[in-house]
Amino acid sequence: MTSQSWLANRWLTEHETSREEVRELLALVERDLRDAGVEGLSADWGVSIAYNAALQLATLALAVSGYRAARERSHERVIQSLRFTIGAEMELIDTLEGVRRRRNLGNYERAGAASPSEAAEVRTLAFELRARVYRWLEREHANLLPPGQEYRDSD
Repeated sequence: MTSQSWLANRWLTEHETSREEVRELLALVERDLRDAGVEGLSADWGVSIAYNAALQLATLALAVSGYRAARERSHERVIQSLRFTIGAEMELIDTLEGVRRRRNLGNYERAGAASPSEAAEVRTLAFELRARVYRWLEREHANLLPPGQEYRDSD
């Protein structure tokens, strides 16, 4: 499938982004990456917050590519769209899908579903995705990066 077939299936809608939207999404990512590392945070919440950072990065890539996910199964669609936007491998997408399912378990069904090591792994994954999305933005859509908004390799 392609992004055009997703559009035809109404899994995506067309969207025009702006530098302001990109700036706001990047600010959410930075907040979530910082908050996911707060000492004493439960592993479930650590996974959830780091997952949200990754989700916002995928949302940003989709918006910059001219789309927004339809409401139904939006998280799944946003994650899956990484193959169309930044050219992500299925291994990364499958890993993020697993995180999405674990996050749902920890948020809605059972406390203690995640371990501290899982929370750290998801945070690392989100940092890696951030680096990849920034490189993609700088290469393909530098005009949408807010002035002074360049990739910083930090945690």
